[in-house]
Amino acid sequence: MSESALDLRHCPYCGEEIRMEAIKCRWCGSRVAGTGTRDWYRSTDDKMVAGVCGGLAEEFGVPAALIRLGFALSTILMGGMGFILYAILWVVMPAPKHERY
Repeated sequence: MSESALDLRHCPYCGEEIRMEAIKCRWCGSRVAGTGTRDWYRSTDDKMVAGVCGGLAEEFGVPAALIRLGFALSTILMGGMGFILYAILWVVMPAPKHERY
């Protein structure tokens, strides 16, 4: 086995080879290792209003549509709680690192 093969492992989501120290898979973008801190940021790529649902979807590895559906249902069925939670997360979740000054 070559020395470079020892420094590789397989992504648990897509099965492609990635470096041992990788935090996210370079092929599918899934988080493969924790860094010890939560880095919840609003999404700039997958956003409809503020990027909260896209950011949560990226962090938890689920489709953004599922997060959006959860917020919509909780807004309708729980007297606006989804809207209130979304507004709180909009304020609390920072902008992505590359947009911060």
